[in-house]
Amino acid sequence: MMKMMHLDDKTLRSALRSGYYKLSADKEMINSLNVFPVPDGDTGTNMSLTLKTAIEMVEKDESSKTGEILRSFSKGSLMGARGNSGVILSQIFGGLARGAENSNSLSVGEFIKALEKSVEVAYKAVMKPVEGTILTVIRQSTQWVKEVEGVELLDFEAFFSLLLEKAHLSLKGTPELLPILKQSGVVDAGGQGLCSIFEGFLSALKGEEIILKEEEGSEHVHFLQEPTDIHFTYCTEFILRADKNSNEELKEKILEMGDSVVFVQDEDIVKVHLHTNNPGVALETALKYGNLLNIKIDNMKVQHETIMGVHHDNRDKLIIEEEIEIKNVAVIAVAAGEGFKNIFTDLGVSAVIQGGQTMNPSTEDILEEVEKIKANHIVILPNNSNIILAAEQAKAMSDKDIYVVETKTVPQGISAMMGYDPFGNIEDNIESMKEGLDVSTIQITYSVRNTKIQGFVIKEKDILCIKDGEIVAVEKTPEKALRKMLDLYGSTYDLITVYVGEDTDLGKSQKIIDENHKKNPDVEIELYRGDQPVYYYIMSLE
Repeated sequence: MMKMMHLDDKTLRSALRSGYYKLSADKEMINSLNVFPVPDGDTGTNMSLTLKTAIEMVEKDESSKTGEILRSFSKGSLMGARGNSGVILSQIFGGLARGAENSNSLSVGEFIKALEKSVEVAYKAVMKPVEGTILTVIRQSTQWVKEVEGVELLDFEAFFSLLLEKAHLSLKGTPELLPILKQSGVVDAGGQGLCSIFEGFLSALKGEEIILKEEEGSEHVHFLQEPTDIHFTYCTEFILRADKNSNEELKEKILEMGDSVVFVQDEDIVKVHLHTNNPGVALETALKYGNLLNIKIDNMKVQHETIMGVHHDNRDKLIIEEEIEIKNVAVIAVAAGEGFKNIFTDLGVSAVIQGGQTMNPSTEDILEEVEKIKANHIVILPNNSNIILAAEQAKAMSDKDIYVVETKTVPQGISAMMGYDPFGNIEDNIESMKEGLDVSTIQITYSVRNTKIQGFVIKEKDILCIKDGEIVAVEKTPEKALRKMLDLYGSTYDLITVYVGEDTDLGKSQKIIDENHKKNPDVEIELYRGDQPVYYYIMSLE
């Protein structure tokens, strides 16, 4: 096989695709490296979804220049970035794209310079860079290969073998730089993800194919219609904020009203497109399932005649938009669970993005909600430390006036909403909402493996009590854990709010609270359904 001294567009595409495939294949292994032995180890999933969007963007780019291909990959990774790991990964590729800007092909020397730019951009993207993470792996591996004498004379296969060797060496050292990794007996998950990507790159350079096992998804449907073949006059589009998360009945009714139907649902938002002769009937039917937004109806026969040279006035085009009182300040919150969604909605949140542990929304997910909102200012409540970077990235990419209040838990987000005034001054809103950050949070969940951490010997399936990021107790059942937390903190705080998870018995929870109330009658304890996954209980302490 001829040695490759320059990376061309075809090989680059193959390497990027192979890197994504390898990362996707390794994502569960990467997830298992989570420091806390709880079921929220989603680094591998976040990184994989980030690169999935990047690959989709590259496949749409027909350029033959490596610089432009990397730019498309960078843009796609940014739009698909999920969680801190995904955002940092997008910045690594963003720096690589900047370093390779305007290049038709890349030599090893040029690729090393692009890697150096990756390090610079990635470190700048993180407000407080932590060593022993993916940042360390990209920095050290780049520095170490650069120091190898004659490295620029290597072919790309030999270079990536060397780069991967250095990356694995750096990864192996991450526990020495980050004590919590050493204590948990794992290497950094993000760094492992980067090594998987490099392994995929190397496989492509060797001509070794990696097969991706695609998850089942919806098929893309294309509608083709000749302008002269118009059986239904009105192109009708609307967005429905539905009362339920499943609306198959509405879908079936819409299908009977015309053709060219597109019916898409994302949580409680339903987007409908159809060609019909009775748009009013479609709208009246949809109103039975929720509230209509952004209705648009076009007369296709008039449009066709206009194309053919027949002109009409604007009365033949109907555009309807629901009249919405524009708030001065609107809020977007991230939360998992129907109960939490309802709580935030009742508190005045304009949009609730379903997400949290194990399901971090991407930058693009947040941007989509930002674009839907009509307000002078928008506040984002990430409600999870792993979503803050994606929220900041969305802020940077939008032209709207956006503020990110760095809530790290859902109780902090709920507390922040207590200081929200939709028609008040934005500065006053931010100041009042930040007061919610003082709320303490307890999360009760289960261990996914045996480990020793923070002075506790933990077995798989033990119940963990985590207060503000620190494990404070280990129990055998969720009920014992709740009882223990109320005993520990019941007399310390004035108000304790308990949010029950999706699989947790509300009756048993109330019984435990009633028992504790007899011991601490002066403490107010409230119980709500959060319906959150992963955590049996989430508690707010004030």
